[in-house]
Amino acid sequence: MSLAPSPSQFQNLLLAPKLLSDPRKPIESLSARFGRIFRTRTMSASGLREMVWLLGASHNERILAPAHRDDFTWYEGYGFTMEPLLGRDILFLLDDQPELGKEGAHRRRHRLLIPAFQPRLDGQYLPAMAQIMGHHLGRLPIGTAVDLAATVKQVTFHIVASLLFGMPADDISLLLHDFEDVGLGLFSLVHLRIPGLPFYRADRARRKLAHYVRQKIQAFRQKQMPAPTFLAQLLDAEGEDGERLSDETLVSEMLAFLFAGYDTTASMLTSILVALADHPEVRTRVQHELATVDVEQLRAGVLPELPYLDAVLLEVERLFPPLTFAMRGVLRDFEIDGYTVRRGDNVAYSAYFTGRDPELFPDPLRFWPDRFAAQKPRPYAMVGFGAGHRPCIGKRFSLLEMRLFVALLFRQFDVQFAPEQSTAVFFNPTMQRRDGYFATLSLHRAAA
Repeated sequence: MSLAPSPSQFQNLLLAPKLLSDPRKPIESLSARFGRIFRTRTMSASGLREMVWLLGASHNERILAPAHRDDFTWYEGYGFTMEPLLGRDILFLLDDQPELGKEGAHRRRHRLLIPAFQPRLDGQYLPAMAQIMGHHLGRLPIGTAVDLAATVKQVTFHIVASLLFGMPADDISLLLHDFEDVGLGLFSLVHLRIPGLPFYRADRARRKLAHYVRQKIQAFRQKQMPAPTFLAQLLDAEGEDGERLSDETLVSEMLAFLFAGYDTTASMLTSILVALADHPEVRTRVQHELATVDVEQLRAGVLPELPYLDAVLLEVERLFPPLTFAMRGVLRDFEIDGYTVRRGDNVAYSAYFTGRDPELFPDPLRFWPDRFAAQKPRPYAMVGFGAGHRPCIGKRFSLLEMRLFVALLFRQFDVQFAPEQSTAVFFNPTMQRRDGYFATLSLHRAAA
């Protein structure tokens, strides 16, 4: 068996910054040149190593299916980027493999954390989400252009910071900027604490946030204030062997959840608004579906079945997934499609590429939510929130948040998007609108 094809050494040197600035273009270019399997070179926790790209639903399954869970490590895929700022002892970086000295580590941590995301909590989360959204939407000016991308960031951060961790509103507005700095440094190629570099700013912001979170945990521990439902679950969580989370582990997990909880949701929610702006016929159908919904129920956090809106969310996830690609470290050699993937390599799969695969989705570049009306996507064709044995733990929370925001926005307001807006984006690590996204709102008569 041979190794997968690769660009030249010089071309590889140019790829790393391109994958960070806009990963869509190099993935499309390399897949057009080499097909669905190729190699690049990338930085990892242990230095420069081979990255084997496995594109398409069948390759997603080879990486993500439970049957292959022992073939890969998350830490070797993401440790280099995440550990310096978020620490190693977080759910996202834990592995279960005994050869790594981590037998059952992820499984045990997942069991401690998952109760805080159970569906039974929807009845608590949704009314609180509605209240926070109502606060922000109620402050938007009528008849004046507003940056909806900025509003989405503020709302999503407020929700995760308040509902999950009990941050007061006055603190939230001050901390959002720090979290954005952490995000810009999280995937920095240079991890040097030198003033002016993104990593320096990110590390300084992380220290400030960690100090704040540590103080909050101590206050909750000492019963100086009641803990919100999510954090209360973490403070009281106890594993089968009596294991409890230390305060420092809680600090790391809280920072990781805060970042993941607002960044991916804000990115995809902004993409939903852009898609509705670009496709007025879809927006009209969404509005017609919402016209049957009692706006007061929405304001109270009662979210009815909205099948067409759900199809819109799936179509946005297909075309504009929260993360363009994801990585794993390889623990043992394996063969795939005539090529050898070696222990010590990294592998990458791409939700972006799979969502645009014409074999899975006919006419893939067309934004057409009705493709999901007749049937759901095949397994491992939609992996924007992960799949297999380690899907995103907060996926349900995020989807509820996005459905409710769109419903409240378009049920309460007539939204006129500004024409010919900038399409410039950057990745942080999710796709963000560089110049915002603007619309003018007028009060919907039915919601007045």
